[in-house]
Amino acid sequence: MNFNAKQFAKLALIFFGLLFLVAVWTGRRMTKEEETVPEGEKITVEDVEILLDALGVSFSMPVSDGAESPQDVSKAGKGDIYFTYGQYEELCSQIGKEEWQLPDYSGEYQPEYALLKEDWYKAFRIFLAYLDQESSIWETTVFVLKIDSGTGEAYTENGALQGPCRYCSTAFAENELQEMRVYMQGDTLLTIVEVLPEDHYLGSVWVRETTEGGLDCFYHQTAFQAAVSGEAAVQLPEREQIADLTFRDGRIVEAKERREKIHGRLLRASAEELEIEDYGSFPLSEQMEVYKLYGRLATLERADLRVGCADTDFVVEDGEIIACLVSEEAGADQIRVLLKNTAEGSNFHESVSIFVDGEETRLRADQMTVGERRTYRSANLTDKVTVEMEGSTRADHDYRGAVECLRMEQGIAVVNELPLEEYLYAVVPSEMPASYPEEALKAQAVCARTYAYRYILRAGLPELGAHVDDTTAYQVYHNIEENGASTTAVKETDGMLLTYQGEAAGNYYYSTSCGAGTDVVSWQGGNGEEVAYLRGGRVSAVKDDGREETFDAESLQDEAVFRQFISTTHEEDLEKDEPWYRWTYEAEKLDEEALCERLRERQKAVPLNVLMKADGDYYVSEPIKKLGDIKKIEVTKRGAGGIAQELTVEAEKGTVKVLSEYNIRYVLCDTKTAVRKQDGSETVPKTLLPSGFFAIDTVYRTGKGGETVVGYTLTGGGFGHGVGMSQNGAKAMGESGAGYGQILSLFYPDCEVTDAEELREK
Repeated sequence: MNFNAKQFAKLALIFFGLLFLVAVWTGRRMTKEEETVPEGEKITVEDVEILLDALGVSFSMPVSDGAESPQDVSKAGKGDIYFTYGQYEELCSQIGKEEWQLPDYSGEYQPEYALLKEDWYKAFRIFLAYLDQESSIWETTVFVLKIDSGTGEAYTENGALQGPCRYCSTAFAENELQEMRVYMQGDTLLTIVEVLPEDHYLGSVWVRETTEGGLDCFYHQTAFQAAVSGEAAVQLPEREQIADLTFRDGRIVEAKERREKIHGRLLRASAEELEIEDYGSFPLSEQMEVYKLYGRLATLERADLRVGCADTDFVVEDGEIIACLVSEEAGADQIRVLLKNTAEGSNFHESVSIFVDGEETRLRADQMTVGERRTYRSANLTDKVTVEMEGSTRADHDYRGAVECLRMEQGIAVVNELPLEEYLYAVVPSEMPASYPEEALKAQAVCARTYAYRYILRAGLPELGAHVDDTTAYQVYHNIEENGASTTAVKETDGMLLTYQGEAAGNYYYSTSCGAGTDVVSWQGGNGEEVAYLRGGRVSAVKDDGREETFDAESLQDEAVFRQFISTTHEEDLEKDEPWYRWTYEAEKLDEEALCERLRERQKAVPLNVLMKADGDYYVSEPIKKLGDIKKIEVTKRGAGGIAQELTVEAEKGTVKVLSEYNIRYVLCDTKTAVRKQDGSETVPKTLLPSGFFAIDTVYRTGKGGETVVGYTLTGGGFGHGVGMSQNGAKAMGESGAGYGQILSLFYPDCEVTDAEELREK
């Protein structure tokens, strides 16, 4: 066929027109496809696997045969980065149910498209609701100070105080010094939901060094480095200063140095303020930090501030203390003792008379201004200050060292500050008769010194400016006048402490054992943590005939075994001749209302230790109303050494469970019945039974409502809580020739006697 030029031109025009239309149509199709690809941050296969594993879901990632999208959406399969919509659909079909109403994104995604984070987490929250019934996985906000990729540990702003936590997603390593919403399980960071765009502020950060373009910092037990943003003009603080830092996108955008400091002796530390000698009281910033700068750099708790010491610089801003810099290790050779108002059972006095160097001063609370402090000390080192307080029953009113009187809202707080060793001169004779063997007195001196030393390091009454008070709540002080034998025991053990693994031991002591002691957990009603050297066991001489011990701390927890033990005398027991070794308590007439009232009193004091039985076999803390007739009283659980750990009182209108030996001793003491000791002497306890080592036998009366408890008899032994050293056991060992080190080894196994100076050097 022949074409002329005109026809050829016409065909060419048609061809190129069709070609143009195809190009336009294809372009439009590609543009439409590009527009439908969801844009945003994609969820990774790694993060999905982490979250499914935390849920306990087994899911094999299916391989997609789809091609990559124009937006470089990765394919499914091994080694892929992003989780696709096709994989999401397969997951939903495997673990989801119709009633879950999981999100359907089919109108937005092709199977090969990567799923966006926000769409994945919408579905994951539904997975959580159905699969995590115990709520073990939760969403929270954290600020990450540092990531250690070598150990797989993360240090977060608040969690760092308790130590580092594990992290799973590798995305955490790319987001240091940023605030983010995350999923956690236990103490493990799982995945990052979102990195938050807001600035993050850290107050009172310790700046160790200023480096080129950044800072070397320490905060919440964590050393970290922070770079300065190039977009902001930041004036870097000097090295070894406190600064407030603001972060954006992982970099410092603002730094404010805090240089105003004061230095003085800390006299008092409450939750709201610190009183510093010569400066007065300062309120505390909510963000106040405490740093230990000597030795190993550390963040301390507020309770670690040493009352009575001048070892700290206080950083002040706008009249508030924002940081405390503990720059040296203070000695623990001075103790501050609160002298209580024993007549009123109060920490405060309305009036006090002070006699020093021949002059008398009488102070009245209504004649002093709140916050006023007066200190009295003899001009001579060996003379004492005499203190007369209303209703005082103390045997000795002459105090060594200084006496401070601080007017507070409630009255006058009286504190005696003196050397620790001189404090012990008045404690040891008040806690143990000076007639006891020399080695027993030495053991008591070491125990009393160690007990006080721990409270000097961390004050028991910081809000009153005292480490301890002068009562049995801590150690009895000035109840008995100083005695030569006791003072000698203190001097001959000068500075010696009972230690466990390089630290002062938390030692306790009591009067008399029943032949067995208990542990800390049993003493506290099953609560608290075990202490290796305060474990229950027999308090007896070592058998040398090769026979195995019939009774031990564990076997005595059995009711029948304990009854057999407490009902007899054991020749090997160190205290078998002591009056309190065995005793009986026969409450012939049970007063139901009085018993109920004592239960209410203990419930008010410790609600979680006096519980009412609810519908079903469990107990709750709810008010005790009338109980009616008592149907049964029994020890339902014993701790180490056989101590009563749980008492159940079953009554007409409810059942009560009492936990811990102290509460049990309080509830069963009717304040009228006499305790008969094994030597025949009697005494009426006014508050507590002698110990928690007893077996109970109830007396019943049968009436219309069945059997009712009308009385009970206790067969018991020992005097005191039963933890640590038995003082009469120490006496018996001393009489048999044992040294104080041997005595302490029996009652505090695995502990050592260490000089306080050596302990400080460690």
